[in-house]
Amino acid sequence: MASNQLLAGERPEFPDSLWASITPPLPPLPSLEGAQEFDVAIVGGGFTGLMAALTLRAAGRRVAVLDAVEPGWGASGRNNGQVIPGFKWDPDVLRARYGPEAGRRLALWGAAAPDLVFETIAAHGIECSPVRNGWIQPAYTDVAAERIEERCRLWAELGAPVAMLPRDEIASLLGTPIFQAAWIDRRGGCINPLAYARGLARAAQSQGVGLYARTPVESMRKEDGRWVLACANGATAAAPQVIVATAAYANDIVGGLRTSMVPVRTAQVATAPLPQPYLDAILPQRHCASDTRRLLTSFRISPDHRLVMGGAGATAGLSHDFIVRKLHKAAARMFGHLGPLAWEYAWSGYFAVTKDHMPHIHETGGDLICALGCNGRGIAVSTAMGKLLGERLLGLPTEDMPLRPTPIRPFAFHAFRHLGVAVATQYNGLLDYVDKARSR
Repeated sequence: MASNQLLAGERPEFPDSLWASITPPLPPLPSLEGAQEFDVAIVGGGFTGLMAALTLRAAGRRVAVLDAVEPGWGASGRNNGQVIPGFKWDPDVLRARYGPEAGRRLALWGAAAPDLVFETIAAHGIECSPVRNGWIQPAYTDVAAERIEERCRLWAELGAPVAMLPRDEIASLLGTPIFQAAWIDRRGGCINPLAYARGLARAAQSQGVGLYARTPVESMRKEDGRWVLACANGATAAAPQVIVATAAYANDIVGGLRTSMVPVRTAQVATAPLPQPYLDAILPQRHCASDTRRLLTSFRISPDHRLVMGGAGATAGLSHDFIVRKLHKAAARMFGHLGPLAWEYAWSGYFAVTKDHMPHIHETGGDLICALGCNGRGIAVSTAMGKLLGERLLGLPTEDMPLRPTPIRPFAFHAFRHLGVAVATQYNGLLDYVDKARSR
């Protein structure tokens, strides 16, 4: 969720997003100059890199965060702002995949990630408009309703504060009559994600972390027991330990990392400030929501009273307009009964999708550690992952890690990822249509 290279159609400045318009900028940050030495160098200034920096600095390490643009420029500052517990997969799938105890531990770690986010916000006094009234996942079809009933049951067995919503409450809580069922996870919430990223950056800087903007790292080499990171402007950062936390914006400084995930474009749209009748109808208790479809749509109300909707599409650089049109149509379908919506903002960016739709940690020799792949659950999981990476470099044993390191496994035929994502998008859309047809 941070940057080390630009992707298709992107420029090295913040997009014209709602978050950029309402969030105070960081003070001007320097680029790295000359030959500098640190205890730990972190490539990428998103949630993961910044949280790792805070964790390491609290233990007395000299830390530098190097970002190709500036902290929060990547997915960390562009998403919908929903703080969602857990992963794509339910607890039973994690237990089957990782083993009963390891899977349960991993599920609970992901589920507790929102606690860490809101505790971090409180601890550092980050002004990012946090609201924690719960996350709702509504279902369009009877088939999807059965899935979320099982999901809710599994989390309830683990002691989570979850519940299926009564049918007569769904429309009043969401502001739309189109859903068949819904469950609520009260651990979830929403924030201004760019303000959170910049708040983490300010907290890190105030504690002595070196933050360097416009400092893309082009290569790394091992020299005299240290990693030497060579930057585009000729500067170098030498450190015995390195974290690479660039997610979808990874380049080739770590062999195979860029091709171990697919960068998928996600777009967000925001209305003008809503009239009071709309605010009274749409998410009146200020929950946030994401539906159950494979090509899902997320929606919430912003701190300045706008409807913000998000969804993902493809890797192609020209897909921004296509996703935006889909989001406008989705909004009309959901809330058209209230009247027309006036749109003022549309922006997009990339998040990293892995083969197994789980976050990954990769290590090289115990002194180079990489992380990516929050797969659309970035605010909570990437914050928790940053803390975990910091603890790992401070000596946390492998057996005490809820998410353990794995080898880097590149996608086969990664060069054809645009075609693959386009096919997957069409296929998932077909599956959503089949679910709808089966429910008629």
